[in-house]
Amino acid sequence: MREEMYSSRNRIALLLLLSALLLTVGCHHRPTMREMGIVLDTLRVSSGAPLTDSLPEPSCEVDIELITLANAEYSSLNDSLLRSGILTPEYLSLTDTTLTPREAVDSFIVRYISDYRTFFANIFLDEGDAEAVKKSYQLTTGIEEGRDSVLCYEARITQKEGALQNTYTICKNLDLAHCRLLTLDDVFVHGADHGLAEAITSQLMHQTAKKTPNELHEAGFFAGTDVYPTPNFLLGDKSVTFVYVPGEIADRDKGEIRVEVKYSNVKNLLKR
Repeated sequence: MREEMYSSRNRIALLLLLSALLLTVGCHHRPTMREMGIVLDTLRVSSGAPLTDSLPEPSCEVDIELITLANAEYSSLNDSLLRSGILTPEYLSLTDTTLTPREAVDSFIVRYISDYRTFFANIFLDEGDAEAVKKSYQLTTGIEEGRDSVLCYEARITQKEGALQNTYTICKNLDLAHCRLLTLDDVFVHGADHGLAEAITSQLMHQTAKKTPNELHEAGFFAGTDVYPTPNFLLGDKSVTFVYVPGEIADRDKGEIRVEVKYSNVKNLLKR
């Protein structure tokens, strides 16, 4: 009777231990930006200028909505972000001076408008077509929590010049733990390109309902070029998304193409 009692107690203890383990696993929590103390700041600036001092039109308009990290410990990460191409052309690469987001944006706008007036003034005087030399630049940004201590940053840029318009997305991954921007080499092991290309092909076939890589090529994807992982990517919570700008891997009329590959499909290629 006593042995049965001890056996029963052991079983109960084992069940309690298993329950505790399951509860621990089930309650695994990834800290949110708020819990990590991350404070975001949004800078909105609109500016413009006429091409010539004598006429109000044509003109150049610049609208920027820029999200940055307000925490002082991430000032160097902000600086890296601002110099990473989200402000295009990359005027900031011409100086090593550390700038605040406001200083960087103001400097960019002054240079952008100055270049506009310098480049288009003679064209307008020669041709007189005001509509053809109108120009505008718009930047909007967004930020979301990604994998581990990574923030996924998207910069949406629209540039218009006369009747021509070009819209594209630049993606960055902010590694808060190491205060840096991540590249593919930081995330994936050396020589991972081939495996990533296979995973991208498989997922793109699934997205487009194509049965073979050949059908994918015939539909205009990666026609005439090898499949490759773009450095324009986002490290989400459960998957990595490769973002190809319009015209990069298919006809421009297909627009921006996003290929979302689950980490479980490339786990042997990940460094962490």
